[in-house]
Amino acid sequence: MIEVVVAEPNPLLRLGMQAVLEEMTDVVVAAEVVDAGQLLDAIRNVRHDVVVVGLGLLRDIGVAPFRELRRVKPGYRILVHSYEWDPGFGIEASGYGVSGYISHECSAADLRAGVVEVAAGKPFITLSLGAALATAACFRADSLQHASLSARERAVFKMLAIGVNPRGIAAQLGLKVQDVVDYKWRIMAKVNVPRAGELVRHAIDQSCRYRPQPATTGEHLAI
Repeated sequence: MIEVVVAEPNPLLRLGMQAVLEEMTDVVVAAEVVDAGQLLDAIRNVRHDVVVVGLGLLRDIGVAPFRELRRVKPGYRILVHSYEWDPGFGIEASGYGVSGYISHECSAADLRAGVVEVAAGKPFITLSLGAALATAACFRADSLQHASLSARERAVFKMLAIGVNPRGIAAQLGLKVQDVVDYKWRIMAKVNVPRAGELVRHAIDQSCRYRPQPATTGEHLAI
């Protein structure tokens, strides 16, 4: 069984997520929490596999406690949800050690899939946000690893990163399937990713790493 902590101050949203998760035969809601103090206590003390939490509640806590949590309890896993969709969402969320990203507009199937993937130690991102982050990663002029990708390679990389298989890419781009496979291996070699399945994670990492940061004083998130 996958044990989940649902952390959300909005009672309607919390009950909705709980209802979706309770329909799953392999998931049990281990705890419900409604504020920052309860969330930290649950992460530290409640047996769980995944915490489903809104970005707003993480902001109430701040980054510093999660840095400490990563040191003393590195196995905790967070699936975060938010109304925000720009690449800054993923960048900010990564400061809290988030493993998966969904939107409030996602489907029940997305929530279920996110919990299962994150519980298995895999990153999860919905297709729409994945496409946005892949675009950000591919077209950053200051991302040196991606500067050597051709326009065609960038197009193929974006589609691979959101889960389109080579046959689907070939159909959409008017290529032969073997040509797409060749592009895939060239891309993986150029960006130093050993497995195609890691391209989503790589797209997120690159988007976070190369996003220009505002010139402000004070503490910055560690990406």
